[in-house]
Amino acid sequence: MVQNIGEGEFPPSLEKLNADLKSILEKIEIDEEGVIFFEGMRYVFVPQRWLMITFMEILKVMGASIKNFLWPFISISGATVANQLIDRGAPPENVIEAYAEFNNPRGWGLTKSVKTDLEKPEVIIQMYNDLFSSWLRDNVKNLKNQFPFFESAWGANWIGAVQKAIERKGSQIPKLTCKQVKFLALGDDYDEWIVKGEE
Repeated sequence: MVQNIGEGEFPPSLEKLNADLKSILEKIEIDEEGVIFFEGMRYVFVPQRWLMITFMEILKVMGASIKNFLWPFISISGATVANQLIDRGAPPENVIEAYAEFNNPRGWGLTKSVKTDLEKPEVIIQMYNDLFSSWLRDNVKNLKNQFPFFESAWGANWIGAVQKAIERKGSQIPKLTCKQVKFLALGDDYDEWIVKGEE
């Protein structure tokens, strides 16, 4: 089954984003020791700058090897979120769209599932004003000179989400690749990834 997303409102209205954010904030609790919890997990609020300084240092130290050593762990995070969304009722065939909607009020960037075909498989995701890409665009002069190997970590995340969707449908998971075809950090209007099964 192929799903093309276009019927829904994108970007979501400010009213919807505000309502979704308020529903998240209503679930935040603080225990007697001052620890912040969201849905039973400990949370910490981190400014974008701190996160990006850490990310930049990792890029400097690991270089191109980051794709081999760190990206596989990032795919686990995508699979984990997809799994949680399925456990909460999102059908596996719709979990990529549910993940995109899940991202929107959380500050990662407005996310849109453009195409989902889990049979082929081929999934196309767009992110607008992505937390990482927008910071790199605004703070790193000539990104391709400084980090010629750069690709957004979100590609690995989407691989994990697609793997989990296929697995939870009961199908065999093919080897998946992800290609980033649009780069906000390099001058495009948004980031776009295509996740596909290897030929």
